[in-house]
Amino acid sequence: MTTGDVLAVATAVIVAGFVGAIVVALLALAHTLRVLRTTIDELRTQTVPLLHELREVTHDAAGEVERVDRLVTSAERLEDAVDGASRLAYRTFANPVVKAMAIGTGVSRGARRLRQG
Repeated sequence: MTTGDVLAVATAVIVAGFVGAIVVALLALAHTLRVLRTTIDELRTQTVPLLHELREVTHDAAGEVERVDRLVTSAERLEDAVDGASRLAYRTFANPVVKAMAIGTGVSRGARRLRQG
């Protein structure tokens, strides 16, 4: 064997070692990718129903917010109506009540003076 033959055999052994290391690394990578694919499938299986449920809950919440908004609007209208009615009642009854109280006070004072005098 010549020096060239020895170098060729050594090079072949080193290249075979590198190829073997690359094959082992590729096999490990393939296994990792299979595990990753399985994990992604499980994640998809679990999250898709959750997303559908979240969509339904969000839709229901939006409906409830609209309902509360209508209730608040109705309460504001009712408050305005009651406020207007109370102002009208005050204007309607305040003046006659004050006059009646004044008459009652005047009659009471007049009766007291008649009793005293």
